[in-house]
Amino acid sequence: MGKVSEYLKSAIKQIIGNGYRTLMTMLGIVIGIAAVIAVVSLGNGMSSYVKNSLNDLAGNYGMLNINTAKTSERFTRDDMLAIEEALPDAKGVSPNLYAYGKVKGRKGTFSASVNGGTEALRYSLSNDIVKGQYFTRSQVDSGQRVCVMLLDDAKTIFGTEDAVGFEIELTIWGKTANYTIVGLRDHMNDMYQFIMEGQDYSAQIEVPYTALAADFDLESDNFTQLILFDSQDTLSKSVDTAKDILINAHGLRGSSALTAQSMADFSDQLNQILGYARSFLLLVSVISLIVGGIGVMNIMLVSVTERTREIGIRKSIGASTGAIMTQFLAEAAILTLLGGIVGIILGIVMATVICSAIGFDVIITPTSVIGAAIFSVLIGLFFGIYPARKAAKMKPIDALRL
Repeated sequence: MGKVSEYLKSAIKQIIGNGYRTLMTMLGIVIGIAAVIAVVSLGNGMSSYVKNSLNDLAGNYGMLNINTAKTSERFTRDDMLAIEEALPDAKGVSPNLYAYGKVKGRKGTFSASVNGGTEALRYSLSNDIVKGQYFTRSQVDSGQRVCVMLLDDAKTIFGTEDAVGFEIELTIWGKTANYTIVGLRDHMNDMYQFIMEGQDYSAQIEVPYTALAADFDLESDNFTQLILFDSQDTLSKSVDTAKDILINAHGLRGSSALTAQSMADFSDQLNQILGYARSFLLLVSVISLIVGGIGVMNIMLVSVTERTREIGIRKSIGASTGAIMTQFLAEAAILTLLGGIVGIILGIVMATVICSAIGFDVIITPTSVIGAAIFSVLIGLFFGIYPARKAAKMKPIDALRL
């Protein structure tokens, strides 16, 4: 223990004695470690932001599709009832009927995207009803002409957000019908506004699928797509269960005519893509660390050359090869550790400033901090091996001649 203490004292003395050179040598390590911390934090913040924004934009649902090119089978109301019976804890199931047309209100006529479904369609978006209520099962069963829209759309179409009870005129494929607004959804988040920026305005209207089918000549019991809504924890399992029910009901076992995807699958794919991006940025940061490590090796070689006589004297009075090598390795490790500590502090500051400016959460994990500190020491040890071996293998008589 006493020898280790002496090695550390000697290493620290040499580092302090060459202050300016030490700072210049540490600079590469400082920049590399700071970049690693900043990149990891930025990557974590980006992943959290995208995931939360997607969760705020869309609900947790799975899509069940029939490939019409591979089978003549179609989903029916009985299929929805069978899924509801098998999954009583799920939020609901709905067909996915879409139509595009015009919506007319007090402020004029606008393009509209009309989505028809059951009362479970309320879970298709995360921004829930803030005025009025969503249409009910009885309104769906009776095909009532009621609808739900966003507060933003109500403001555009009527000039006010207090539009519950107002009527809109929907025109699709040359046919027109009047629908009464029974509920308004909350405003959409920043992610939605970012996605829609630059696109032509189109109101989003949700109506019972039975009314949409009856008014605009769509199938009301012949669907190619069903949506299953459930909590995130059980969504994947519920989608698999529903898929099995439908495969058995339509005799599609062994075929590829029925497919299923869920938001959970999309989230996993997105996390994988973001992981690739983080890994690439981290690799770039590690390259800068390697450059810093080469700088440490160069300066340690200079130090060995400058201290040749000292090494010769120490070896002539009995210093072992291991002792000389340990001393120089300790010096390289301490040098990079100090650079790592400064780099961690700088990286945290950089991450805080960048994430705050962009609007991401600052997520700095203890693992990344500890890992950066350990990695900086390993860089010092790795790049310090060659100079240390060169010093340790010197012959006393050759060293004293210089």
